[in-house]
Amino acid sequence: METIDFVDSHTGGEPTRMIVSGFPDLGEGSMAQRRDRLAEQFDHLRQAIVCEPRGSDVLVGALLTPPIDARAVAGVIFFNNVGTLGMCGHGAIGVICSLQFLGRIGPGEHWLDTPVGMVGAVLHEDGRVSIRNVESWCHRQDVCVEIEGFGTVRGDIAWGGNWFFLI
Repeated sequence: METIDFVDSHTGGEPTRMIVSGFPDLGEGSMAQRRDRLAEQFDHLRQAIVCEPRGSDVLVGALLTPPIDARAVAGVIFFNNVGTLGMCGHGAIGVICSLQFLGRIGPGEHWLDTPVGMVGAVLHEDGRVSIRNVESWCHRQDVCVEIEGFGTVRGDIAWGGNWFFLI
């Protein structure tokens, strides 16, 4: 029987499941190409890892891969119950803490190679983690969305590794 090995962590109550071994090789190419390959060829494994009955809609998966950029301690592809993600803030913190738990890194500055670019992280001596995400920006302001049974919600569309609707 083949197994997929993982470490679960919680960042302020937000769960991350970091896959450390047993996942099929995603081959060569950029982190974005590897993410796309995961979505196209291994979506059944994504679902098995993060969806019921082994997961839930709040769980984020983090697949470790060899990094493309030599500065990075790991390549990481994030995913959830819906699909793959470009980046995940709490997931990046969970990955850094899990790498420390496994003895792979110690306190200091580290980099994660993600499909949207390099994400910096500082693992502090006391176990806290600070991250420096990819550049974020506002795509559109004051957007109205009609929600059936509720009414109009007004917010901004922003990008910071993933798309967000900020109210």
